[in-house]
Amino acid sequence: MSTSRTRTVRRAMLMLACATALASLTACGPDNSTGPAGGSSSASSNSPSSGASTGSQGKPNGIEKSSAKDIYGQATRANADAGSFREQATSSLVKSDLRISATECVGKVDKLQQGSFEIIRKSNDIWAKVDAKFSEMAKAHGGALPADKWLHGTTSNPLAKALSSYCHSEQFTSPAKAATELTTGQITTVNGASAVPVGRTAEGKSVTYYVATTGKPYLLKREIKGQDRLPSIVYSDFGKPVGASAPAGETVAFPSS
Repeated sequence: MSTSRTRTVRRAMLMLACATALASLTACGPDNSTGPAGGSSSASSNSPSSGASTGSQGKPNGIEKSSAKDIYGQATRANADAGSFREQATSSLVKSDLRISATECVGKVDKLQQGSFEIIRKSNDIWAKVDAKFSEMAKAHGGALPADKWLHGTTSNPLAKALSSYCHSEQFTSPAKAATELTTGQITTVNGASAVPVGRTAEGKSVTYYVATTGKPYLLKREIKGQDRLPSIVYSDFGKPVGASAPAGETVAFPSS
């Protein structure tokens, strides 16, 4: 491959991947963001669609008696141990609705001002279908992604891998741990489920994590305030099969690296 072609592909990869960290719990967690231990009576924004279960029903689990750092660690571990969940993220830049596990992913990512794409991942196989707006944006950055066609590649293809990185499978293989001080707030509710908030706040910016206090101590929600480029996230449908499968009909190959 020529040097100019290599640079073009690298620019396209960077464009596609630069916002993926915005939906990542590890990238936007306590390690490098700030947040409070919120104590509001309700935390229902970004709620799952009707009928989506938090999976947190059951007897009190006593998680609120642990330290804030341990609450956060147990919550991310519980989400990972569930094996799969639904992740709905919303920021000023990206809105996504994905069902994910360590090896599967199905859903849609909307970059709002830059177009959207559907994504399917099953093990090492990745399929994506971008809309016309996203295709034009990719073309402007040197990436040839035809619109409204299912593209197929594997994790060895840089462009396919960049799109599938929105799925954040590392939440299952390497759940995040709190590296900074967190504080605990009063028990509240998230979409009808009892939850304890832990987080940090500084200079008008905050991140709060809501952890189920009944059943499994799942992380139910991450709420961001004062940093509109970082997403608030709702987690639900813990342990439900993702059911990823190849799309029906003809597919075309992702551009090679």
